[in-house]
Amino acid sequence: GSPTMARVVVVGGGLAGMAAAARLAKQRHDVTLCERGAALGGALRPVESDGFRWDGGAATTTLPAVLRDLFRKTGRPLERELDLLPVTSPRRHRFADGTEVDLPTDRAGQHAALTGLVGARAAKSWTAHLDGLDDVWAVLRRRALETAFAGCDSLEPGERSQLDQRTSLRKRTRRTFKDERLRALLEQPTVLAGSDPRDAPAFVAVEAWVERTFGVWRPEGGMAALVDVLAARLGLRGVDVRLGAGVAELDDTDGAVRGVRLDDDSTLPADVVVAAVDPRAVHRSPSPHLLPATPPQVTHLGLDGDVPDLPFETVLHGDPMFVVRRDGFAPRPGQTGWTVLGRGTLHEDVLVALTRRGLDVRRHVVARVDRSPTDIVLASGGSPYGVAWRGPRTVTQRADQPSARGLHWVGAAAHPGAGVPLVGLGAAQCAGRLAARR
Repeated sequence: GSPTMARVVVVGGGLAGMAAAARLAKQRHDVTLCERGAALGGALRPVESDGFRWDGGAATTTLPAVLRDLFRKTGRPLERELDLLPVTSPRRHRFADGTEVDLPTDRAGQHAALTGLVGARAAKSWTAHLDGLDDVWAVLRRRALETAFAGCDSLEPGERSQLDQRTSLRKRTRRTFKDERLRALLEQPTVLAGSDPRDAPAFVAVEAWVERTFGVWRPEGGMAALVDVLAARLGLRGVDVRLGAGVAELDDTDGAVRGVRLDDDSTLPADVVVAAVDPRAVHRSPSPHLLPATPPQVTHLGLDGDVPDLPFETVLHGDPMFVVRRDGFAPRPGQTGWTVLGRGTLHEDVLVALTRRGLDVRRHVVARVDRSPTDIVLASGGSPYGVAWRGPRTVTQRADQPSARGLHWVGAAAHPGAGVPLVGLGAAQCAGRLAARR
């Protein structure tokens, strides 16, 4: 006979909620998705002003296989819906001392570019360090990304030494590289994501290995295009999408999920609840050790005329650190859209700070949207950057959300973490757990 179908309520219509809902509906569950806002997409929703459109959250992803798997497992493959394009322009890094390097994602290209910056010997230490992360990736993939993480204690001694959790990223970069600039290169993604390299375990450097191995990708039309094709996929799979339906709390009397109570006091019964929101949003107090990672200060710029011709991403190292992305879509030829992400202490207007770093676009600005970390958290109902690292135990604490029977956590604040690939992997794990239960 046919397996019994569960009534599933997915709370939150960001990438995690949409991916989980599509997968569970394909497994023939009866899925209702509740999103508090007026549109799907969560942190990936675009920002629009004066005819310009920018990516509101992530502009790129690594591990394109995660998105391809999501579409293949829920219907037509991704390539039939949307082009995922490689970002081929090298990332430009300009350091505090004024030197700069255009760093491509391929191994040989990185080695050549870094040789020009720091000399052959130091460049070799970078290549060797990344090569050594091969095994770290294998452990993470096998134990934390493709399956639920069972905690640090579940690792074999060999795996544990590979991950070397007791060593912080800062300690590792200090030991490995004499040149300050190589340290900055390896630490930059962690700083951008809102964690202190002294609190993050050294294995997060695997991100550089993943980029070098699998490349950096961007949907044609930006992340908004991905949100659109995913929303269409939910329709195709018969998911009941309810917009403007905020969930006030989970009903989990006697340790089992019975449904959710909405902001308007109505209730939705459920056998399974997939919470794709920040745990704080549904009156949970997650582990007190879990602190949200503060989003960066974001400024979206619409520019007109002859502005510096930057690669897709430019990192201006120092304090504050800026990342300038050419992710905008402009209404007219001769116009450009930039997004500027700022981390650190900013005492002056971002355009003045950029001018000090050699990027003066003040007279070209025709549109501007500023978003503070608080604006971003309020718009997303939590930090899209998930949880800040506070030592290696963060992995276990994040995986171990307070759990009633039938309650599953996905999304940036849940295991395995924030960002398009990890959030997508978390949704796949959730669907796998429910499939195994039948």
